[in-house]
Amino acid sequence: MFRPLVIAAAAATVAGLGTAVAAAQPGAQYVALGSSYAAGPGIAPIIDAGCARSAQNYPHQLATAAGLSLVDVTCSGATTANILDTPQRLHDGRSVPVQLDAVTADTRLVTVTIGGNDLRLVGTMIAQSCGNSAAQAFSLPTPAADAVTGVCALGGGGVAAPSVDTDYGRVEQSLVRIADAVHAKAPGARVLFVDYLPVLDRDATTCAAVPLQPKQATAARAGYDGLLAATARAARSAGADLIQVPDQTHTACAPDSWVTGFTTPFTSKPDIAAVMGSYHPTRDGMTAVAEQIATRIG
Repeated sequence: MFRPLVIAAAAATVAGLGTAVAAAQPGAQYVALGSSYAAGPGIAPIIDAGCARSAQNYPHQLATAAGLSLVDVTCSGATTANILDTPQRLHDGRSVPVQLDAVTADTRLVTVTIGGNDLRLVGTMIAQSCGNSAAQAFSLPTPAADAVTGVCALGGGGVAAPSVDTDYGRVEQSLVRIADAVHAKAPGARVLFVDYLPVLDRDATTCAAVPLQPKQATAARAGYDGLLAATARAARSAGADLIQVPDQTHTACAPDSWVTGFTTPFTSKPDIAAVMGSYHPTRDGMTAVAEQIATRIG
């Protein structure tokens, strides 16, 4: 098993993390798998534009603090299939290998943040927010606003219908397969399933930063809760650890949010990358996740 990292309260604080972390085994190989909630779109500096991967995402912050040798293959837009067996086609035309290819026999720690794109959770929120923002900005009637929502959804795979038990079941099964595959390739690796940060609180509270209609917000929060429950079940089944993140107080509507709000495209100079990065972790959010992992494995 991976030798634990030690949380050294008396050590010098490591830049970017509130808790100083020392690696019991410096140089141990750490592989980060996952989607945009691990990759970090919109957080400078971006080191892989195709995957919108940041050098300040939680894998990089944790690896730097702990002295681990990081192999970060997280990629925005990834699904569980892109980790397991399907190369991911990027918007820039490249195709990136199956993420599990990065795991080797020497790997000692693997983090996994995945499942949201299987359910089209964030993509649907962005598309709906886009339509709602257009309706407000241009006083559009409902049919026209719905048409704008459909256009916005083209970049994210469409607007998802409310998820059902079978959808969550497929995500759960895929997560178990991921953990099993990691253990088969790297018997000495510790596998951590890392939860997504919440955009909405348990009451699905909206605000100017989250321009969703009440029913849309309720459905989004229900989908998020369903993903968390599926991830927890998979962790129990696969013998993986579950990294749960604080809820309620750091949502997109909070003053000290750990996720971004919606960036409207309806400006004189729209920033499409920022629009697609809506409802994703901020650098502070990534730091909070890195700290949570460090505490758990310390």
